[in-house]
Amino acid sequence: MTLSFRSSRPEQFAIIGVDPDGRKRTVVATKRSGEFNWRLELTHPSGRNWDATYHGGAVLDAMSELLASKDVEFKQDRARGDRPHEPGHDFNRSVESDIPPITPTRRF
Repeated sequence: MTLSFRSSRPEQFAIIGVDPDGRKRTVVATKRSGEFNWRLELTHPSGRNWDATYHGGAVLDAMSELLASKDVEFKQDRARGDRPHEPGHDFNRSVESDIPPITPTRRF
């Protein structure tokens, strides 16, 4: 019986785009051994991330498509100065107030 070893290292591709002003966005495609799909992740200078999955042989084309699909957000982030985005308003959080809660009264 022969032993065969599989690498625990994932297969990985990266596309790094650097603008003349030094802003950098990165797309990384990762596929671990035994996995069916590629996991794509795009990172912008503002800290925003987008995830996607892809199955097929043209992973570089999928990476460039993800990069192109978020080009508008990249330009909007540049106009905002690449400040981090504030989290959205949570409508489920409690409102603190000094007013006591309304309790129903019993009618006879």
